[in-house]
Amino acid sequence: MRIPGPGDLVRLTGQAYQAVEQAVGLVPRVIALVGRIEPVVDQIEALVAKADVLITSVQATEQRANALVTDVEAVQLRAHSIVDQTAGVVTQAQTLTERVTPLLDTYQPTLETVAPIVSRIAETTSPDEVDAVVQLIDALPGIVDKLDKDILPVLDTLSTVAPDLRDLLDVSRVMNELLGAVPGLGRVKRRVEVEQAEEDAFEYRAGEEPASVPDRHPTDDDAAATNGRAPAADPAVG
Repeated sequence: MRIPGPGDLVRLTGQAYQAVEQAVGLVPRVIALVGRIEPVVDQIEALVAKADVLITSVQATEQRANALVTDVEAVQLRAHSIVDQTAGVVTQAQTLTERVTPLLDTYQPTLETVAPIVSRIAETTSPDEVDAVVQLIDALPGIVDKLDKDILPVLDTLSTVAPDLRDLLDVSRVMNELLGAVPGLGRVKRRVEVEQAEEDAFEYRAGEEPASVPDRHPTDDDAAATNGRAPAADPAVG
């Protein structure tokens, strides 16, 4: 092992001095570098602050985007529901069209014929006339009931008036003969005879039996006897 001598010490001392000189020379450069690094650090801090703001804005935008996506999904669901309902309506419309088209084809000539009449009625009918027709329709059940219960039975009994008229004529003849037998009543008798002659101008069928009043409300037995058909009218009844 070699033992350092005085030359080695001098050499080491020189190297150490050079190192100290280099270190001292680096101090200004380090100070300058530090001065240049501080603005960079400030810029980095500003960039970090801006990055934080940007990140916050991005997060807010993301939240709004998520809310918008949720709304779009809700709208999409509603749109699907509306589309399904519309499809059902379209199907019903097609079915209705298929059912109505033959009816229109069948009744089109009749509708075209009736259209001018309906237009004429619409042009010439006033609201008061429409109200009157409505009142008439409302009164029809009562009118039909009155006809069936009151008027038609009276018309049916007119066929029984002929015998009563014949009896009345017989009585008038007897009264005429009695008047002729009373003195001074010859003129009255002649006037009665003239009136009697005018009445005799009508044809009367002596011995004719009046037709029976038809039963407008036949019983079950009558219906069974006629097999559901109305009885034939008497040809002699006129």
